[in-house]
Amino acid sequence: MATVQTLKDLGEQMGLKATELRDFIKEQQDLEREERRRLREQQDKQRAQQDRQRESETEQREHDRIQRGHDKIQQDKLDKFRLAQMEREKEKEQRKREEQKEQRESEEKLREYQREKDEKDREFEIEGMKFERDKMDFELQMKAAEVKMASSVKSEDEEGEDNKEGSVTSGHTRQRIGAKGPKMPCFDERSDAMDSFLHRFEVYADSQRWSKEQWAVYLSALLKGKALEFTLGYLLRMHRTMKF
Repeated sequence: MATVQTLKDLGEQMGLKATELRDFIKEQQDLEREERRRLREQQDKQRAQQDRQRESETEQREHDRIQRGHDKIQQDKLDKFRLAQMEREKEKEQRKREEQKEQRESEEKLREYQREKDEKDREFEIEGMKFERDKMDFELQMKAAEVKMASSVKSEDEEGEDNKEGSVTSGHTRQRIGAKGPKMPCFDERSDAMDSFLHRFEVYADSQRWSKEQWAVYLSALLKGKALEFTLGYLLRMHRTMKF
């Protein structure tokens, strides 16, 4: 900034005097004030621009901070979703393996059950065949015993009373008559109990000295109807036991 003296000296060098010199000094002072004002305005504009730039940078940093926070939240959500999806896939795969394992175990149990069933069916079939074979053998022996008993009864009717008594007292002949068949009455389901009847039969068979191989045959001759059907299995077991 030029002083008044400097401006005065400059004006005098230019040949200005009195009023012209004062006007020159005043004009130069006005120009300097205008220049200072313009410079201040320019500086103010620069400071305002710098302030706006700083505010913009601050806003940008805040925006970036918020955006980073938002991005982090979104990334966390995405990570959690992926983790949950991986857990679901893992659980799904685990359930699938467990279901496959259960299915294999179920199929193995089913095969084992089928094998056991087939084995039992074969055993049952074999037992059935044995039962039918023993039944046929037993029925044949029953028929043979009935024929033999019928023949024995006929022979007894033709024998005299003396011969009959003599044969009873003789041990050897007693065994022969015993072999002809039972003399006890047949089973009557209206008045007889099966357990008691079987007990009486065993006592009587022992007293008659019958061969135990023939017990089942003789017992069957004393049974009929439902009693024979119900005790058929017992008779077959007795026949096999006594036979072997």
